[in-house]
Amino acid sequence: MQSILFTILVLVLCIFHLDAFLPSERSRTRSQILRAKQQQQQRRLCASQGPKASVFLAYKTSGRTGSSALASSSTSDDSVGDDKAAPSTSQTTALTHKDIVWKLRPPEGTGRRRRLWLRFAANLIRLDGFLFRKTLPTALCPKGGQALLEAHTHDANGKLIKVGRFGFSTERGAPAPPIQETVGDLYGISTMVGVGAIVYMFVEPEYRKRKIGTMALEVIRCIHSIQNCDFTILVVDDDGTGKLNDWYETNGYSRAPKLQDILGSPNAIHGISMIAPTSLTLDEDCRIKWW
Repeated sequence: MQSILFTILVLVLCIFHLDAFLPSERSRTRSQILRAKQQQQQRRLCASQGPKASVFLAYKTSGRTGSSALASSSTSDDSVGDDKAAPSTSQTTALTHKDIVWKLRPPEGTGRRRRLWLRFAANLIRLDGFLFRKTLPTALCPKGGQALLEAHTHDANGKLIKVGRFGFSTERGAPAPPIQETVGDLYGISTMVGVGAIVYMFVEPEYRKRKIGTMALEVIRCIHSIQNCDFTILVVDDDGTGKLNDWYETNGYSRAPKLQDILGSPNAIHGISMIAPTSLTLDEDCRIKWW
């Protein structure tokens, strides 16, 4: 009787998982995981040799376009925020992944019923992992094309508070000639690639200049890599100062003028388009809680 109940539970779990979430790295084959590790090593080599270094991506186009990752997007960040809004010197100590709890949530505007559905499905997956000693996914993204990453940390009273939120696409975007031309020019890649997009980034003013944005970029790059995206793209709007553009370049992004039109910012009217390779590398202290 107990085995029958377990079987029913697993079937229900599979139904909820397939209906609620996108495939994660747990469902990938061994050969795909090995290819991902090879890509990670090659991207590290690319980063060490500069943006013009050649790097080969073994990912093949899956045929699943999902929601387009090429929507107009503008981003703002913490490390070059308004000096007037910056905290005092005694409070500007850089945070690390040990200080942050990352929470992966449904995108803003998701209804209550949908949120309850996702939470229930996620708890079933955790139960499945516990009962059958399976490794849980690093990140679990909802179907629908977008997700919200929240940064939480403890305040002076030890209370966990939300200090940042970051919207991004969760599915591999359809290939497009401007993307192929861009990765060919910057990285020497001729194979077909897919991209994910960062839609927006926001850090609470009192927590800016504390590396939260830098860590968020790392987490999103990893999630995009898990979701079979080869590159992350975005539009940077820094109000003409140039500081935010420099900050993204410091964090591995390269300017991509050929993407201006498809990202909804022709002639850079909404900001500068940028691109960076994704990476499975994630700090060992990083904690991502989903749903």
